[in-house]
Amino acid sequence: MINFSSADLNAVSIHGIGSKQENEGVLLSDRPNIIETDELKGSLLQYFFSSFREPAFHSFHFSSGDLSLNAIYKFATQIFENPTRFHEISIDIAEQLYEKSNHPNIKNGDLMMSYIRDVLVEDELVDAIAIIKSESKDTFLKLEKASKAIKLNLDKGVNIEKMDKACIILNTEKEDGYKLCIADKLNKKSEAQFWKSDFLNVINRSDDYHMTKDYIQATKGFVKERLKPLFEIDKTDEAAILNRSKNYFKNETEFNEDDYKKTVFQDDKAVALFDEYSKDLAEEKTVYLAPTFSVSDAAYKNQSSVFKSVLKLDKNFHVYIHGDRDLIHRGSDEDGRKYYKIYYETES
Repeated sequence: MINFSSADLNAVSIHGIGSKQENEGVLLSDRPNIIETDELKGSLLQYFFSSFREPAFHSFHFSSGDLSLNAIYKFATQIFENPTRFHEISIDIAEQLYEKSNHPNIKNGDLMMSYIRDVLVEDELVDAIAIIKSESKDTFLKLEKASKAIKLNLDKGVNIEKMDKACIILNTEKEDGYKLCIADKLNKKSEAQFWKSDFLNVINRSDDYHMTKDYIQATKGFVKERLKPLFEIDKTDEAAILNRSKNYFKNETEFNEDDYKKTVFQDDKAVALFDEYSKDLAEEKTVYLAPTFSVSDAAYKNQSSVFKSVLKLDKNFHVYIHGDRDLIHRGSDEDGRKYYKIYYETES
């Protein structure tokens, strides 16, 4: 968990990052913006950290294992060793971002960076570097008081309630690539990988959060990619498996792979197929499913949408299946019309 209630910052460096496809270049500020009011400081801290109160942590990475070859890791280390060079190095980071923005769908925007002191992370007080790229502008109504009236105008700016792209680098565990959290709220497609992979070059940490998340995602993928094609299971069967998975992560504090597979899949053939699927994930997608770990409640809550199953019946009905498989049955009448029979105790 991240607590920024006692955090402090005194300046923000802002640079314009143009479209590389259009050869727009970068607009580099010659000096940082000094933060002079507590109100602005508080708003900036809220903007930087509000998405990361219970984050999934990542670390810097480089394929050869030599972290010094990761540009952003190198720049972050230079800043932590000498914070007075922050604005100077922020220019290097801005130029690095521009060079890595090669995909035609990457938008231009503004890069905002700040050095932040006294951030509390899991009972450890550390300094942090915030790297924020804003690509979208919201339209605001601006009210200005005049002598005998209030003028109404439109203005555009960054909405501090919305985060586009962000990276918070925490000055801890340097030897392992630092502990950091990232966000990319605008893009979910392949081109969005430039922020995580091309620019930052980070990987998921092997912690309880990611191990919990990986197992939940793997279960969902296994049902859709392997079980459904082979056994022609329907939505109610799928919902039953995901509901057992949900209850396991909800009720257990320590994950045990053998217990989980028996509880969730309840069939030796399905368990064997899942073992094959796990091996394929490790070989093809570099996802390693750990046999034991402590269940992360934050990961379980953040992955809650995975457990939802929606039964779409023509264009007339959507049935959301959350629980007991035995309370819903599929059939067909004498005329061949299909139906579902649903049992319940209370209506709300």
